[in-house]
Amino acid sequence: MVGSRSLLVRRGASTAELLAARSRAALDAPLEGDAELWITSPTDDALALGAFQRAAGVDRHARVVRRGSGGASVDVGPGTLHVLLALARPSALVPCDAPRLVNRYVRPLLRALTRSGATAHYFGRDWVSGAHRPIAAVGLAHDATTGRAAVEAFIAVEKPFAPEGRASFLGKSPATLVELIGRDVDRDRLAAAVAAAYAAAYDRQVVDAPLDVAFASPSDRDLFADPPWAAARDEAIGVVAAGPDARGATRVGGDFMASRDAVDAVERALAELGPASPADDARVGAIVDAAFTAPGVVLEGVRSLTSLRDVIVAARASTRADR
Repeated sequence: MVGSRSLLVRRGASTAELLAARSRAALDAPLEGDAELWITSPTDDALALGAFQRAAGVDRHARVVRRGSGGASVDVGPGTLHVLLALARPSALVPCDAPRLVNRYVRPLLRALTRSGATAHYFGRDWVSGAHRPIAAVGLAHDATTGRAAVEAFIAVEKPFAPEGRASFLGKSPATLVELIGRDVDRDRLAAAVAAAYAAAYDRQVVDAPLDVAFASPSDRDLFADPPWAAARDEAIGVVAAGPDARGATRVGGDFMASRDAVDAVERALAELGPASPADDARVGAIVDAAFTAPGVVLEGVRSLTSLRDVIVAARASTRADR
């Protein structure tokens, strides 16, 4: 039994596939207490897609998994430390609403990284800065209906989490902790430091638990089944996109972070909308506005809802033209 002043921490090694499955289950699996902290060292290399991305354009021979948090794809492997904080609600450990999830809950991670020798900062995008260079990817998962939330980080200990050239990096070149500190980093000690930082930040006592536990994980179908997006636009931290999936249903996705039920609401409403028409701007705009301005909903990485409306309208027009 986990007490109200305890923080359950699960640490250990894991395959990339299991790591991703736990991530996808973060909003649904039962919690022991109001929060759980998972700290994992991947044992194999993989590309971890964001919750709303597609694998189109990725080498079909590559190992590809899908995680639960939104954002851009992340390279993971034995040189990565994965941190997942699953929360019963955004305010489980500190006063917080959904739009501030990453800002609030990344702070203990910054302290742990700084104590390791790499002064770390977070400037509100999808990465943590060390010496002004990206050293960790960060993202969130959220469900406005249930209130469940998760904050996820992939720390580049020895393996960069992304290639150079990503728009959200603002011209900065990704780095690793080893590169910045100039010495080897013991991932077990770093994991312990991260756990201690989270426990101290919220006046909790660490309760260690096994990493290998049963959990309910939504199955993930063939990631290469869906075609490329029919329409895409550049936005704050990457692209927003839309287009039919392998079954022909219009989906919305890209590199943003959002409440999953808001995205689901848009896709359900589009399925009921009928064929594309000259009135699409207004009809689709109303659907997008209703979903993403609803109470408790979060949308990060998108400056304007007009971008989402425009890609959906363009995707529907493209689909109509192809028929």
